[in-house]
Amino acid sequence: MESLITLLLCSFAFNPSPTWATTLQSSHFKELICNQCQQYCENTDLVTAGNTRVGKAGPRGLRGFPGPRGPIGEPGVIGPRGRNGPVGARGSEGVVNMTLIEQSMDRKIEEVHQMYAPRSCDGVKSDAALSRTDSGGVFKLFIPEVGVRNLFCDLTDDGGNWVVFQRRMYGNVNFYRGWGDYVKGFGDLQGDHWLGLEALHQMTNRGNIEMKINMITSDGIHWSAKYSNFRVGPGSDNYTLFVSGYSGNSTRDGFSWHDNAQFSTKDADHDYYPLRNCASEYGGGWWYHGCAYSNLNGNFSETVLWYFDGVMRIMCCSEMKIRRRL
Repeated sequence: MESLITLLLCSFAFNPSPTWATTLQSSHFKELICNQCQQYCENTDLVTAGNTRVGKAGPRGLRGFPGPRGPIGEPGVIGPRGRNGPVGARGSEGVVNMTLIEQSMDRKIEEVHQMYAPRSCDGVKSDAALSRTDSGGVFKLFIPEVGVRNLFCDLTDDGGNWVVFQRRMYGNVNFYRGWGDYVKGFGDLQGDHWLGLEALHQMTNRGNIEMKINMITSDGIHWSAKYSNFRVGPGSDNYTLFVSGYSGNSTRDGFSWHDNAQFSTKDADHDYYPLRNCASEYGGGWWYHGCAYSNLNGNFSETVLWYFDGVMRIMCCSEMKIRRRL
C-alpha cells in the first residue's frame, strides 16, 4: 500500500495538474520527491519542462559531413624585418676569358676590314700589300658572303688588276683533294694554290667577269687563253662552269669544251660518265665533262693537260685569274 501511494505521489509530482504546477515543479520540492521516489526518477524516461515532456538524451549520432570551406581571411600584418645575416666570405678571384676578348677584337677588326677593304685588285694600293713579288702581291680583299680574304693580285699582266685563283708552278702542293678542300681553297698564295669554289662563285656572280689562263708546256713554250665571259654557279649546282668568248695563241681551245659542266673531285663525282670517275682518273678536281680536254689541276708533271691539235700535252706551269671586264 505504501509503495502504491509513493508511486502515485511521484507520478503526480512529475505530471501535476495546472493548479499545482507551480508549487510542485519547484526544484526544492522535486528534490524532496526524488529522494522519496529515487527508483522512479532513475527508471522513468520523462523529465518535465513546464507542460512539455522531454525525453532523455539518446546516444551520440554519427559525425556529419564537413560544411563548405569559408572564405580566405584577410592577410595578417607583415612582421618587422629581421636583422641582416653575417657577411659571407669573399670568393676567389675570377679568370679573365682571353679567348672571348680575342674573338671580340677579331670581329671588330673584321668589321673594319669589310668597311675599307677593296672589292677587287683594281682598288688596291701598293703600300697595303702583305707581301710583294715582281708581278704583284698579296692583298686583303672583301668578297661578298665570304668576308675578307687574302688574295694574290697580278698587277702587271695585260693591264693588271687580276685576282689569281689557280697557280701551278712548283709542284709542292697536292691538288688531288676532296670536295671540301676545293670549296674552301688551299695552298700558298705566293706559290701553288687554289682560291676556292665558293669564293670564285661569289666573285664571278656579280658583274661581267673575264678570265685568262697562262700556260707553259714542258718544252718551255708560253701559251695563253682568254675568255670574255666567265662565271661559276652556286654550290647547289655543284659550281657549274659557264665560259665563252675565247681568244689566245693556243692552237686549240681546250677549256670551252667544259662549258656547263659541274665540278668534280675524287669524292664527289659529277661528270657525265655514270660508271667512271674522271677526277680519280685524272688526279685532281676540275669541271670534268666526259672526261677532259683540259686538266690544269691534275697530278703535277703527269696529268696537268691541255688539248693541242688533237693531242693532250703536259703543262709544266699554269695560272688562272679573273677581273672585271674592261
